[in-house]
Amino acid sequence: MEVDLCFVMDCTSSMGGHIKGAKNAIERVVEYMANMEPTIKIRVGFCGYRDHCDGSNRLQLFDFTNSCDEFKHYLSGVSATGGGDAPEDVLGGLNAAVTRITWRSPTRVLLHIGDCPPHGRRFTGLLDDYPDGDPNGLTAEQVLREMRSAGIYYFFGKITEYTETMTEEFQSIIGEYPVFDIKNTPDPEGLVEKFFDAACSAINTAITLSESC
Repeated sequence: MEVDLCFVMDCTSSMGGHIKGAKNAIERVVEYMANMEPTIKIRVGFCGYRDHCDGSNRLQLFDFTNSCDEFKHYLSGVSATGGGDAPEDVLGGLNAAVTRITWRSPTRVLLHIGDCPPHGRRFTGLLDDYPDGDPNGLTAEQVLREMRSAGIYYFFGKITEYTETMTEEFQSIIGEYPVFDIKNTPDPEGLVEKFFDAACSAINTAITLSESC
């Protein structure tokens, strides 16, 4: 079984309390999956997103690799920084993950971790510099349907209640998908366990769905 697993993560300052635990969990998932070869051959990629005010730091992309060490080395350079208003460039991050890295394996998994919704009144009543939606013209319909047409299974790790409306809107477009509850985790080790369980569950679910198609 060959699997592409892409982690998409909000890397703004508001994620500072979670990003270290999330990075440790990602490393643990990568090591665990590497030890499952040849049963499962996994390639891992990463897309970190921030907000439109962050310029060249808005997106951090790392294309798929089957090297655990290479991926861990890249991840060590990812930090929580930037961000302006409450919403973030969620659609830009998801779009980049779908269209700018090289998905290849038959089973494709995208695990999204974030604490804030995309821009636009449709998703939030929080203070928003772009209340009319993504300033680059991206829509949830466009991004999610491109994801679906590419055969990518979407999973979301919920950290706060601010993403409730986003989840409802996304599910209205592509149907139900698993949402993993990663919020209210008081200690870093607990966060690692929740994240690890979510990632493994996402991979197993996607493999089952792929085999049933």
